[in-house]
Amino acid sequence: MKFDNSELAANIRGMRGKADITQGRLAELVGVNITTIVKYEDGTTVPGTDKLFAMAEALGCTPNDLLGWS
Repeated sequence: MKFDNSELAANIRGMRGKADITQGRLAELVGVNITTIVKYEDGTTVPGTDKLFAMAEALGCTPNDLLGWS
């Protein structure tokens, strides 16, 4: 499996939309500021493992779903 930052960014956006959670709310649930979520979703920044797991939990999916590895 190869890491693809653009796929991760698209999956975060897609799963957030599917879960009907705003960027602000996701930021609160993950423990980051909204700017960080924006950067994750545009592919500027890659979340660390702890934030990836927190996002997956908040979005009701697995980290592998977000990475596109499922």
